[in-house]
Amino acid sequence: MTKRLVTVGDLVVDLLLDVRLPITADVHQMSPTLLLEPGGACSTILAARNLGLDVAALGAVGADFQGRMLLDIMAGAGVDTSALLAPAGSTTTTVVALADQEGGGHVFLGNYGEGPDIALTDAAREQLKRADVVFVPGYSLVEERLRPLIEGVLEFVNDGPTPLYVDVGPFMGQLERVRVERVLALTDVLLLTEDEIPFVSDGETGIKACRRLLQRYPSLLIVLKLAGMGCRIMAPEIDIRCRGFPAAVIDTIGAGDVYAAAFIWSRIQGYALADCGTIANAMGAASVTKAGAGRGAPTRREVQALLDKHKTGLQLSC
Repeated sequence: MTKRLVTVGDLVVDLLLDVRLPITADVHQMSPTLLLEPGGACSTILAARNLGLDVAALGAVGADFQGRMLLDIMAGAGVDTSALLAPAGSTTTTVVALADQEGGGHVFLGNYGEGPDIALTDAAREQLKRADVVFVPGYSLVEERLRPLIEGVLEFVNDGPTPLYVDVGPFMGQLERVRVERVLALTDVLLLTEDEIPFVSDGETGIKACRRLLQRYPSLLIVLKLAGMGCRIMAPEIDIRCRGFPAAVIDTIGAGDVYAAAFIWSRIQGYALADCGTIANAMGAASVTKAGAGRGAPTRREVQALLDKHKTGLQLSC
């Protein structure tokens, strides 16, 4: 039976422009490219679908052009949006993503969608009951209108065996410490970058901070993403380093989102932890070779080609 991923929130539209950074006042630019793509958790969703997972999305989009666009794209990819809400008069979270494809780096300019609070509905609860994994991006934790939904999801995972994956992201540092601790206590797998470690470790940095987290939350598995250097997977009795893959970087936007999809897929399929890290690294490397993610999220074939090129011996099972 096909495994099922349920994602919670962070359904955004990215307007992607290729620019030269830094942006300076009164120094005008024209971008050679313009893309309008699903962003945030939509990239995770589409990458997971490319790998063969069933996916259901919880949360909200706006009753606007951007929301209709996201719903159409999700439907075309076979994503279950039956529990996704689009309240009348609401708007979709929209991000202007300025990426310097020549010099590297990017800047996000975002506007959170507006609308009524989103609660855990009966339809959403039924989706959670069918989930093999629940995934919450850190962005969702700080979107105020999603707070009732997030609380309902946390109560659900607290009461049952379904594993919770959380990707910290750059905004989780805005959460009150008590909420961070509540999320960590319920999380099975925590994905983060080195820059994001302080957001979950009360300001501490580095591997020592990760180890202290594991002492406090011994059931936690930490996946530390190290960009082109690969990743490091840590638990109280585990410390695995997974190699990265060289890539001609065009744009890193969405790489972490698709990485999460590949790691989740690999774990669900029963791969060894080291192989999960390697497959996710390959997904991330395949992503950065093109602009944005969204509908450009790497396919299974693209990830397999990279694994084969570097003679990993790994085969992506069905």
